[in-house]
Amino acid sequence: MADTFHILRNNAVIVALLVVTLALLFIAADFFEVSATVEEVLMLLVLLPIGGQLSKKWSANSKKLCPGPSKAAIAESFSKSEPFVPLAAERLESRVDAEDANLHYRRLRAAAKAADVPAVEAAMQRMCEAGITPSIPCYATLVGVCAKTGDVAGAESWLEALASSGLGNPNVICMNMVISACAKKGEVERAAAWLKRMPSLGVEPDVMSYNAVIDACARSGGVEQAEEWLGKMQDAGAVPNVVSFSSVLHACARAGDATRAEAWLEKMHVAGVSPNAICFNALIHACAKADDTDRAARWLDHMVKRGVQPTVTSYSTIIDRMSKSGNVIAAQEWLSRMTEAGVEADVVAYNMILGACGKAGHVVTAQALFNQMRERGVRPNVVAFNLMLNIYARVGDTAAVMRSLREMHKAGIPADRASFNIAFKSLLKSADVTGASTLVKEMQAHGVEPDAVIYVAIIAVCARAKDSEAAENWLKKLLSKGLEADVSAYSNTIDACARAGDHLRAEYWLTRMDALGLLPSASAFCSLVVAAANKGDTQRLGKLFERMSEAKVEATSPMYNAVISSFARRGDIDSAEKWLKQMHNSGTAADVASYSAVIHACAKSSDLERAEGWVCKMQDVGIDPNVVTYNSVINACARCGAYARAESWFEQMERKGVSPVLLTYNSLINAAVKAGDRTSAEKWLTDMKGRGVVPDGVSYSTIIYAWVQAHDAPRAEHWFQELRQSGAANEQTSSFCYNSVCQAWARAGDVARATTWLQEALNARAKLNTGSFTALASCNLKVGRPEEAERWLQRMQQDGLEVPLRGAGGAEAVAAVWAQRGNQVRAAAARALAKHGTDMSTARSAPHSRGGRH
Repeated sequence: MADTFHILRNNAVIVALLVVTLALLFIAADFFEVSATVEEVLMLLVLLPIGGQLSKKWSANSKKLCPGPSKAAIAESFSKSEPFVPLAAERLESRVDAEDANLHYRRLRAAAKAADVPAVEAAMQRMCEAGITPSIPCYATLVGVCAKTGDVAGAESWLEALASSGLGNPNVICMNMVISACAKKGEVERAAAWLKRMPSLGVEPDVMSYNAVIDACARSGGVEQAEEWLGKMQDAGAVPNVVSFSSVLHACARAGDATRAEAWLEKMHVAGVSPNAICFNALIHACAKADDTDRAARWLDHMVKRGVQPTVTSYSTIIDRMSKSGNVIAAQEWLSRMTEAGVEADVVAYNMILGACGKAGHVVTAQALFNQMRERGVRPNVVAFNLMLNIYARVGDTAAVMRSLREMHKAGIPADRASFNIAFKSLLKSADVTGASTLVKEMQAHGVEPDAVIYVAIIAVCARAKDSEAAENWLKKLLSKGLEADVSAYSNTIDACARAGDHLRAEYWLTRMDALGLLPSASAFCSLVVAAANKGDTQRLGKLFERMSEAKVEATSPMYNAVISSFARRGDIDSAEKWLKQMHNSGTAADVASYSAVIHACAKSSDLERAEGWVCKMQDVGIDPNVVTYNSVINACARCGAYARAESWFEQMERKGVSPVLLTYNSLINAAVKAGDRTSAEKWLTDMKGRGVVPDGVSYSTIIYAWVQAHDAPRAEHWFQELRQSGAANEQTSSFCYNSVCQAWARAGDVARATTWLQEALNARAKLNTGSFTALASCNLKVGRPEEAERWLQRMQQDGLEVPLRGAGGAEAVAAVWAQRGNQVRAAAARALAKHGTDMSTARSAPHSRGGRH
C-alpha cells in the first residue's frame, strides 16, 4: 500500500493531467453534442498512453511483490475503482469527503447533459455550501452548458468567475465555446472581444478561435469584417482551413456579392485548400441572390468538373431563386436536372416550387408536381399539404380543400391549426354554410378544435348567405365552448340578420353587445344602416344614428355613402340630398362617391339642372369629379335630350384628364339620338373604337333603333350587320335588333327583305315579338298576298304568340281581304286565329316567339 501511495505521489503531474483532460473532454463532448460511443472512444485513447506509463512504473516497483495482472483484471479493477473527484477540495480528510464530492459532481454532470442551466448552477451552489471548492473543470462545465443553450451572458459570467477564481487560467476549449456562442447569436463585437482577450488570460488563440469570430461576421453579413479577421488569423501564424474560407464565402453569399465570393474561392486554391460542397454552395447562393442564375449554373457545372459532388442544397438554391422570381417553368427544369444528376430532391425543393405555383395561381401545375413528389417517394410534410390547401383556397375550390385534408389524414400527416385556417380561406368569399359545417367536422376528426377565429369566419359565411339562423347558432356554439366572442363575432351575426331583413334580431344582438360592455363597431351599425336604407325606412335610420351617437361610434363616409346610394338607386333625390347635408353637418368628410351618388339620383329623375348644380358644388369644395360623376351628369343630359350640354361635359371631362369609358360613350350616343342627331351618334361610335373602347350591344342597338325610328331601313340594316360582325351582340340585343330591322323593312313595304330578316331571326332562335309578325302580315296584305299574311299569323300562333284580332296585320284585316274576294270560309278561318279577340296594343306585350324554320 505504501508503494502505491509512493507511485501516485511521484506521478502527481501525470494524474492531474489525466483528471483535467478527462473533465475537459466531457465538457467539450457535451457542447459539441458528441455521441456516447465517440465519447467513450476518446476517453480510452487518452487513458491508454497515460495508463501505460503508470503501469510501467507500477510494475517496476511491484514486480517483486506480486505477479503482473492480466488485461481482464486491469479492466475489472478500473470498473470497480473509486471514481476520481475533480471538483474536490485541495485536501480531503476522509473517504466520506471524497464520496460526498463525487456525488455533487455526478449531479452537476447530469444537469449539464440535460442542458439544464438552472440545475447546473444549483448543483454548483450546493457544492459550495457543502464546503467543496470547485475546480477549473467545474467552471468549464458551467461555461459549456450556458454556451450550448445560447446563454451568452451566462457563459461569459462563469468564464469571468473562473478567471478570477485563482485556480488557474481557462483553456482554449473554454474560450472557443464562449466565442462560438457569441457567433451563433450574431454578437460579432463580443466574439471579437473575447478572442482579443485570450492572450491576457494566458491562452493562445487557435484556428477554431478565429473561425468562430469569422463565422460571427458571416452570420451578420459582415463581409469586410470576416475578411479582416481571416487576415488577422494569417498574421498570427494560424493557418486557415476549409472552415475559415467557407465562413467568408458564406458572408459573401449573404451579401449577394458573387464577384467577391469567386475571388475567395480562387484564394482558397492559391492557399492549397480544396473547396468542399459547402464552399461551392455558398458561391452558388451568392450568384442566385444576385439574381444571376446563369452564373450560378456555371459554378454548379464547375463544381462537378472539380470532382465535388453537388448536394440537394446546390440545386435547391437555384430552384429557390427561380421560384421566388415567379419562373415556375425554369424551377421545374432545374428540378429535372437535379434528378438527372442523381441527386434526390427533398420535400423542401418541391415546396419551393409549390409556393411559386400558389402565387401564380397555377393549380394544375401544382397538382402535377405534388403527384410527382409522391410517385418519387418523397413524403409530403405538413408544409407541402398546406401549400396545396392554400392554392385551392385562393381559387375558392372547397371540394379540393376537403379532398386534400382527407389525403393528409390518410397519409398520417396531422393537419395543424394553420391547415384549417388556410382551408377556411376557401369559404370566406362564399356563402357555403354547409361547406363550413363540413370543414369543422373534418377539423375535429383531426383532433383540432375550432377556435374563436374559425367560429367568426363561419358566422361571416352565414352573413354572406343571409342565413341569420345559422349565424346565431354558430355564435351560440362559440359561447357554449367558453370561448370569448369579440366584436367581429357579434358584428358578423348582426350583418347576417340585417341582410336577411330581420332587423329585430339584428338590434337584439346589438343590445347584447352593449350589455356585455363590448363597444359596437362601425361595421355592426353599418349593416343595420344599409338594411334600413334599402327599405327606405327613414325613421329607423334616424334611430340608428342616434344610437351610434350614444355609443360614441362615429359614422363613417362609407356608411353615409351607402345610405345616399340606396336612395339614389330609387331616384329619391330629396332623401339623397338630405343625407349628404347631414353628412356635412356631422363633420364627416364627403368624398367623390358621396356627390356622385346624389348626381346619379338626379340623373335617374331626369333632373339635369339639379345634377349640374351638385357637380359645381363638389368642385367648389375642392373635390374633382371622376368618371362615375361625369357619366351620371352626361346620362342626365341624354335623358333630357340636351345633347349640347352632354358634349360640353364631355369636353370638360377630357380637359380634366378623366378618360371616358363605355358608359360615357353610350350616354353620348343616346343623347345624340334623342336630339335627332343620328350622324353625331354614328360619329361617337366610330370615335370610341379609335380610342380603344369596344362598343357593346347597347352602343349599336341605340343607333339601329334611331334609324328604324327615322324609317331608314337600309341604314338600320347596315349597323345591325356591323353589330353581328363585331361579336358584341348578346341574346337580348340580337332579338331587339332582329325585330327592329324586320319591322323597318315591312313598314318600308319591302316584303322580300322583311321576310328574309324574319326568317333569319327564326333560324337564330331570336325572341320575336307580335309586332314583327303582324308588320310582315300587313306588308303582304298591301301587296295583295293574303295567303302569305295568314301563313305568318299561323306561324305566330304555333310559336305561342297571341294573334291580335284588330289592327294592321291582325286577324280581322286578313279576314277582310278574304271576304272582299268572296272567300268566306278563309275569312272565318282567319278570324278563328284570334281566339281571345285582342287588339294590337294588347298583343304587343305578349310573350316572345323563339325560332325554327318557317
